[in-house]
Amino acid sequence: MKIAFAGTPDFAATVLGGLISSPHDVGLVISQPDPRKGRGRKMTKTPVAELAHSHDLPLRQPARISEVNDELRQCDALVVAAYGQILRPNILHAATEGAWNVHASLLPKYRGAAPVERAIMNGETETGVTIIRMDEGLDTGPMALKHPVSIPPEMNAGELTDLLAHTGAKAIVEGLGHLQTNTLTLIDQDSCYATYASKVSEEDKTIRWEKEVREVHDLIRALAPHVGARAFHPNFDGPVKIWRSAILDREGAAAEIGHVEAENGRIAVYCGRGRLEVLELQVPGGRRLQARDFLLGNSLEGAFG
Repeated sequence: MKIAFAGTPDFAATVLGGLISSPHDVGLVISQPDPRKGRGRKMTKTPVAELAHSHDLPLRQPARISEVNDELRQCDALVVAAYGQILRPNILHAATEGAWNVHASLLPKYRGAAPVERAIMNGETETGVTIIRMDEGLDTGPMALKHPVSIPPEMNAGELTDLLAHTGAKAIVEGLGHLQTNTLTLIDQDSCYATYASKVSEEDKTIRWEKEVREVHDLIRALAPHVGARAFHPNFDGPVKIWRSAILDREGAAAEIGHVEAENGRIAVYCGRGRLEVLELQVPGGRRLQARDFLLGNSLEGAFG
């Protein structure tokens, strides 16, 4: 089959890599315009654009995907993975067999922009990838395939995203094979069981120490390794980012909520119930440090607010 692919970040590039290695012909790659990053505002290729370029694939990076509507009509199917734009009906139906989305959850749970982060924040032990035929709703289309994966208790969002990307790459190749042979069965989603994974807000990034230690630990995992859960301490002007943590104990609060014990190269913080060990952190203007290295040149007395 001749495939058009639309995607932008690393997750999408992994899925595209699976399609490139498959028997299908990737005839068109679409990605968001390259962003400017860093202090010099240097133009940086999106991961999908970089991969397409390295394989000499036809690449388009329009401000609006509608600009490539005519080219999509020359393809058998459009595959979408974390593209970053809403697709209008003319795009959804431009390719002969329609548009197919690689979504990083077991739909109908976690529809929306942040399924990986929300699954970890909520303490889920399982998630997965769903291949759907796209319709005009938000991740509401009929399901073609579901591939579950386990979420180990210490896995962070970056690790889970990578696992789901590789799972999604295999799933979409499998789905397209069934589509090509007319053996694909679509099942409607039951919206009664739907949940929504909204984009992570600034408020979501702040640690609430009054919560149970497991919830705090899950938030830190959900925002690592790229965003960082934020805490506030009177020693520092601005948020302290906590990148890695461990659960010390789940019961009791012998000290005030947020109280810090920093000794013998270890940092422990009291939560609403239980104690959290901070393994890696970053203060404003500093770099990421292991707790032991941080305490060689810093003090952390008192409590997080």
